Amino acid sequence: MSSEPETCPGPVTYDEDASGSSRARELARIIEEHNHALHAFLRARGVRDEQEARDVAQEAYIRVLQLDEPGAVSFLRAYIFKTAANIASNRARQRATRHRLDAADDPAEPIDGLSPERRVLAQEEVAVLRLALFELPPKHRRAFVLHRFEEWGVDRIAAELAISARTVRHYLLHAALYCQLRVQGLSPRDAKAEAQR
Repeated sequence: MSSEPETCPGPVTYDEDASGSSRARELARIIEEHNHALHAFLRARGVRDEQEARDVAQEAYIRVLQLDEPGAVSFLRAYIFKTAANIASNRARQRATRHRLDAADDPAEPIDGLSPERRVLAQEEVAVLRLALFELPPKHRRAFVLHRFEEWGVDRIAAELAISARTVRHYLLHAALYCQLRVQGLSPRDAKAEAQR
């Protein structure tokens, strides 16, 4: 019985020490036995096509060959599948990031998707809203602007206006309702009466 290591089957050959040769033989065996299953596994995990599955599998095999741990042979198949899954996930994330960046930088995409009619209506609503804000009592207007546009909290507005938090909430509710009624087309007098109910 010869103690010389067997030659590695298949197209891959390695000139390493005994441990490396053993690992290379084990990898060659796993590639031969499980390559098809690995490709199917990758396709099931969302890899786009067979060519990418081959690329991911090859990258996983290369990473396994670069292992410095001789004990890795005992779990090589699981390690290859896990490594391939991680590579596929990383590629998918990179593709998604590139797609988002490309979409954000695409000058062909319309910046304003509103129709001309809707744009005119929106401009009219903004004009009515601006007018409605100036129709509010000064403290109501200040509380509303600080809350909606400056994103201040109720307590901070209360301290700024030297009023209670409860009063601030009342001002905000009244101002929001009044502005909404005005944008909906009510006159200042009708909106005021409706908001005070």
